[in-house]
Amino acid sequence: MKKRLGSAVLCTMITLCLFFVSACSSSSPQSGETLSKDNPAASGSAEASSPATSQAESNGEQVVIRHTMHDHEFTPEMIAEFEKEHPNIKIETVPADYNKLMSMITAGNVPDIIRTDLSELPGYVNKGMALDLTDYFNSSAVLQPDDFLPIVNQYRYDPVKGKQGEGELYGFPMDVSPDFTIFYNKKLFEAAGVPFPSSTEAMTWSELVELAKKLTVKSGDKVTQYGLTYYKGNIAANQDLLNLQLLQMGSSAYSSDFKSAEYTKPEVKKLLQFWADTTKSMIGPNPLHPATDWVGQLFVENKAAMMMIGYRGSGFLKANPLTKDRLADFGVAPAPVADDGTRISPTAFGTGAMIYSQTKHPKEAWTVYEWFLGGKPEEEQVKAGLALPGTRKLMELLPKETDFDKMNVEFIQNELKYNNGTMPFNPYLTYQAVDSVFDKYFTPVYYNKDTVDGAAKKMTEELNVLIHEGIQLLGSR
Repeated sequence: MKKRLGSAVLCTMITLCLFFVSACSSSSPQSGETLSKDNPAASGSAEASSPATSQAESNGEQVVIRHTMHDHEFTPEMIAEFEKEHPNIKIETVPADYNKLMSMITAGNVPDIIRTDLSELPGYVNKGMALDLTDYFNSSAVLQPDDFLPIVNQYRYDPVKGKQGEGELYGFPMDVSPDFTIFYNKKLFEAAGVPFPSSTEAMTWSELVELAKKLTVKSGDKVTQYGLTYYKGNIAANQDLLNLQLLQMGSSAYSSDFKSAEYTKPEVKKLLQFWADTTKSMIGPNPLHPATDWVGQLFVENKAAMMMIGYRGSGFLKANPLTKDRLADFGVAPAPVADDGTRISPTAFGTGAMIYSQTKHPKEAWTVYEWFLGGKPEEEQVKAGLALPGTRKLMELLPKETDFDKMNVEFIQNELKYNNGTMPFNPYLTYQAVDSVFDKYFTPVYYNKDTVDGAAKKMTEELNVLIHEGIQLLGSR
């Protein structure tokens, strides 16, 4: 972010890399873990989930609100400005990786505001950690429901149905984007004699892979230029890409109630085979030959022709010293669509925040939360082109000064027409647990040590055990 809220200087490349890598880092409890029995939490507590005056406020005392947002998201300068405006509140940043947060939960020492995203939120609600914020939003003069963009509904969750996108509001995004749109390097396309992709018509996944093959350059057995990268890591079978394709096909790797895994379904195995073949084609960094650095660095160094990164890529390219003076070299393309599927360009992660259900200071926590997600910190992020906001009002702040800015705004306005559908993340599993299952059972497929059929069967069996454990934990809460 910026060193000062009013400045026009964007954060450094290192900070941006931290932003993109950390945007999807997870800190939710793994399957098999729950709140301490000595500190049971119920969703919707903290004065029945209604805006309330804390005892500290009524006594005129200063209270401390602890949060787990990253330093480059909620900077010391931002915090100092907030504390000047709100002398009764002191903000404390808690660097909390997964292990530390789990220890804090076990000890009943949970921060008031917790960084989360769409893939994690159901797990937090199921474990009774998330405060129902519906009434807070309804009473807010800053984050007003009639100004919300549709993506905010993905922060709704119905724990009875296990349905995301319905029910009460438990969080709000600070960084939303159709996550699978593509930035491409025009110079590398021209060097390969390949036409630029359309900025309005989506390619199929098969077309994207074939395009990436044409843009992949090898010297002997070594790849010197990749055709495609994905900002979260490898070009390989993973839950993000698989869930997106299944969503576009009107299917899922789980039963309709999410109580069983179904990775052995024909359409799921077909997609797993697609990614096994794609991985071996070497169009991007992969488990056989992983990148030694964040893949965004490959893109800015002209070592990758395309990068799937979403709107946030515009801010990254504008700030990066290797690209900020040659923005005309880059174009944008829509998220791919499944062969014979429906065009859907969803937000998979939507990094944002929730309030801990057992916070001792709900009023003050909300004051911080509201300012962070609806005030100057979010305004600065939007102005920098680092994120799309959750409100129409803040959408007006998207940068439009340069041709590059105008290209991105025009593109994203069209892409948002397809920003619907809920990514089918299982509410009884953690994101990390599913990733571990993919790594454990699908990596051997790349080395011809197992088949797609064999891996799909093993993945289904282990995920069903984890789902059962997750459901059992809910029953004992």
